[in-house]
Amino acid sequence: MKRRLFAALLVCLLFAGAGLAAESYVIRDGKVCRVQDGKETILEDDEPQFANTDAGMWGWILVDPELSEGMKGSKSGIYFFLNSEPVTFLPMKEAAACMMEFSETGEKMLISCGTEIKQDLGYYEIDVANKKIEKKKSFVSAGHSFWTDPHRFLFTSVDEKKGARDKAGDQLWDSVAMYDTVFEELSILKEATETKDYFITGYEAGNIDVSESSVKDQKDWNNPDKIEYKDITIETPAAG
Repeated sequence: MKRRLFAALLVCLLFAGAGLAAESYVIRDGKVCRVQDGKETILEDDEPQFANTDAGMWGWILVDPELSEGMKGSKSGIYFFLNSEPVTFLPMKEAAACMMEFSETGEKMLISCGTEIKQDLGYYEIDVANKKIEKKKSFVSAGHSFWTDPHRFLFTSVDEKKGARDKAGDQLWDSVAMYDTVFEELSILKEATETKDYFITGYEAGNIDVSESSVKDQKDWNNPDKIEYKDITIETPAAG
């Protein structure tokens, strides 16, 4: 979506009296604005993010003192807004490294935070009426996560208990995983073996795009020249 589509929705957002702390952040005219001791400062180098869901238009601001000069002294975390109204603030270490994925209904959300090869992936449920976002489950993941329907999501699962495949620590044990939030069940759709590894690269219309890495012998993970790559597609299992 183009940012200008949201500008009209977010013009002149006045959050005074909304219970925000002495220091807070708001979205004004599609820009991130820091509010401190009654003074507003637009942070030109920082932009809000948006997601259109059945619940309405979600907006959020990643606040991290390491993100920009304008955020120096701020508490690291994420500010959430729904249809121009502030919902809540989630304290989050290194918020600049976080990514959000809302379900299509806007009632559930994923937050992944970390590096491309290893992240903390949190599954959250949203109580808009009470302005609460509650973390329900946590996984170790890699790359991007994808909602397949309002209740299930895909992610690359990292088995951190096994450590690394290679001596350098760059090759982890990656598998294709799906979590059902209704039945609270985790399914491994394509599991890593001693010689094969699976990393989700995309999802569309029920098809999961996966990068398969393989070697002939387990010790070959230490030699990048002996690792072979292949793109494969996996069908999403039927719900229920």
